[in-house]
Amino acid sequence: MPEEFRDEQRFRREQADLELLFRAHYAEIVRYLAVRLGSREEASDLASEVFVEALRRVPTLRWRGKPVLAWLYRVASNMAADELSRRGREAPAAEVEGTAVPIDLSEQVADREALVRALRTLPPDYQLVVHLRLVEGYSFAEVARMTGRSVGACQMVLLRAGRLLRATLRQEGIRATA
Repeated sequence: MPEEFRDEQRFRREQADLELLFRAHYAEIVRYLAVRLGSREEASDLASEVFVEALRRVPTLRWRGKPVLAWLYRVASNMAADELSRRGREAPAAEVEGTAVPIDLSEQVADREALVRALRTLPPDYQLVVHLRLVEGYSFAEVARMTGRSVGACQMVLLRAGRLLRATLRQEGIRATA
C-alpha cells in the first residue's frame, strides 16, 4: 500500500475520531504553547481552545498531503500569536512595592529561563520546527510533512534557529556549547 494512501487513511481516522486526536496530541500542543506563552496554565487553556476549534472545523478539512496534526499546530501557532499580540496591547500591571521576594536561583535555572526567552525571539515557523524536531522528537521527514517544507529546508531552519539562539544567549552572557 503506498505511503500517501496510508497517510490519507490516518488523516481520515483522526478526522473522524476527535477523542483519539485529543488524547494523542493534547499534551504535545500544550508543550508547544507553553514555550510560546511562557505559562503552562495559559498553554493548557489555549490548547483547550485549539481542540474546541478542531471540534468545530476538523470535519470539514480536506486531505492535502499533511496530517491533521499539522493543522492543529497551525491553529495553535495562530492562537498563540493572537494571545501574544493581545498581551502587547494591554498595559502592564503596576508592581506593588515590597511584594517581590528575592529567590536564590541557581545558574542552571537562570540559563534555562534565558533559553526560554531566546526561544520566544525566534520566528514562529522556526519555533515550530525546533519544537517538532527537538522537543517532540519527530524525524526531519515527519517535520517536513507537517510544515509543508522539504527535509533540507527543515534542516536549514533548525540550523538557522540554532545560530539565532546561540547569538541571543551570547548577548545574555551565556556561552552555548555545541
